[in-house]
Amino acid sequence: MARGRIHEVSRCRRYMVDLSTAMAAAGAERGKRQKGDKDKRGKSGRKHGLEPFDPQKYVAKEKADTASMWLVLFFALLIGSITRFIFMPNLDGSGGNDLLWVAPLAMIILIPSLHRHIMPQSFVEHYTKGTWFKAGFLYTFAWLAVTFLLSNPPFGDIGSPEPSAGWTIILEDGSDWYMPQDNLTSKNTIFWEATDGNDDQFLAGEAWLLFAIADNADPNDANFKVSISKDGENSTELNISESEWDRMMAGRVSATEASANSSIESHDVVLVDNDADRPIAINLGEDLEVGIYSISFEVTEQGEPWVNTNSWTWKLIITEQEA
Repeated sequence: MARGRIHEVSRCRRYMVDLSTAMAAAGAERGKRQKGDKDKRGKSGRKHGLEPFDPQKYVAKEKADTASMWLVLFFALLIGSITRFIFMPNLDGSGGNDLLWVAPLAMIILIPSLHRHIMPQSFVEHYTKGTWFKAGFLYTFAWLAVTFLLSNPPFGDIGSPEPSAGWTIILEDGSDWYMPQDNLTSKNTIFWEATDGNDDQFLAGEAWLLFAIADNADPNDANFKVSISKDGENSTELNISESEWDRMMAGRVSATEASANSSIESHDVVLVDNDADRPIAINLGEDLEVGIYSISFEVTEQGEPWVNTNSWTWKLIITEQEA
């Protein structure tokens, strides 16, 4: 009996030792975790690869970036003004003026030096390669905006006069009016089948060319030189008859109504795209024979800062009647 009790007491002590060991181990593990959490909470952002936030440094950098922005904008305005008022008046605007964009864009390389010479050292120390990259983009688009603004009305005019919309030809034969059939092969050519004649067919009546001129400024300041040639032969200069425009428009309405009552579809296009455009009527001649007629235009105007020019050619092809 005594021996059995001693054995049970021994077993109880062993269990108590094991329980005490387990509790001690758990306490040690808990202490390590708490210490680890404390260490993590105590670590700064620098130990995690992050810079600590410095309000004063942040404000100083923002001030430096703002000053850089205004400096770049002023630089773009200066270069744009020099381009417009010094370079452009000394060029003729006929093309090949690469200097007008190559030289201003080359000024980008001066941006870092400009900052170092003008800005205080307290600002310069905040500038990096990223600053020059952003400044280059800002300068490019600011210079383009300034140049575009100064090259168009009311500060300038470098746009040449051009046709406002489409063009057409109307035929006046006594009290009758006709328009070409809508069988255009391109926007620069009108085909018309001869209306009279047996062996020598021709287009009976007076042919009038109708269109309008658009311009950045006043299209009435444009000067025209219009000529017509048949089958590549010697050209004949034509006169502009702007006073005939209203009568031609009335005739065009009559021709359109006549075609609407027939099976023939007429060539009806928009001629004037804006009320400020200049309407033009030109008499091409009477009883035009079968052939290819080239109508050439040369338009000039005194723009700002140079003379603006434009030229184009339209064709009227009169074909023989189908048998």
